[in-house]
Amino acid sequence: MKKSMLKGLALACGLAAISAPAVAETVLKLGSVAPSGSPWGKWATGVAAKIEEVSGGALKIELLLDAQAGDEQTVLRQTAKGRLDIAFVSNVPLTLLSQEMAIPSAAYLFDSPEQGTCVTYEHLSDTLGGIMEGAGVVPLTWMEVGHYVLFSKEPVSSPADLAGKKMRIAPSIADAALAKAWGVQGVPMGTSDAIPALQTGTVDAAWFPTLFGIGIGTHKVAPHVTVTNHARLIGTVAVSGRTWAKLSDQEKQWLGVFTAAGPQLTQGILGAEPALLGQLEGAGVPVKHLNAEEGAVWKAAADGVLAAIVEEAGGEAQAVADRIAQAKAACGS
Repeated sequence: MKKSMLKGLALACGLAAISAPAVAETVLKLGSVAPSGSPWGKWATGVAAKIEEVSGGALKIELLLDAQAGDEQTVLRQTAKGRLDIAFVSNVPLTLLSQEMAIPSAAYLFDSPEQGTCVTYEHLSDTLGGIMEGAGVVPLTWMEVGHYVLFSKEPVSSPADLAGKKMRIAPSIADAALAKAWGVQGVPMGTSDAIPALQTGTVDAAWFPTLFGIGIGTHKVAPHVTVTNHARLIGTVAVSGRTWAKLSDQEKQWLGVFTAAGPQLTQGILGAEPALLGQLEGAGVPVKHLNAEEGAVWKAAADGVLAAIVEEAGGEAQAVADRIAQAKAACGS
């Protein structure tokens, strides 16, 4: 979906009460693994309530949170097939649609959090929307997951400390490329398997988005946290192309509440990261914050990762990378 269309939907909706004509009720099912009590679950609940309000009850979102509709891969597949109406998923399963979708999660892609936010909300729909629509889903907004940090059983201050270690990574070419660059043995696995794998010694460390990793208690089994912030994981709220084709213009306008509310989720997630890390430190968990020199070492060790992802992805990957580079320039540092 073009950025101008997304903005038009958001502006038309305006998040203000809209008097809705008496029409038949439409119920759309949204699938997500997000726990209902998590920031993502609470955000989705709030957006669903707003849509029901602005539509006068004519459009309702039935939330299937807490993995009620299956894991993220299942949710996305079912949405593309039209068996679910809306997918609320992270970037990892998006690579099922096309490997180019891994590029926004390349290590050290953005120069600052502000640049990453600008690229995500001002340019990503133009960059990736066509690929997603071709795969059967229409993006309504982008979902913030946050910055990656490392959780390890032993202290880790530099990439050299990872030598010979086994690292839980997400099953994506972006994570695999970074693990190779850092000289660590990447072990792809789903999130539900990570804690048992750390407990049994199948892996020695894991990287997760800050809030998610702390939320599932990774620090309890891998108590050393290194704040690398080496990549930013995003996702999407996307409606099935088959569902989209059946909706009226008015119903599509009401779904613009998702579009307008996306940046609010980003603000909440990124704002909570330092606070939550501070809480860990206050509880005695060792949290390693990198200074500028140390951060430069981690970044230098990841040199060439974007090129490796582009080569592995093939297809339109180079064009996508080029458009993201142009978007970064337009957004500034």
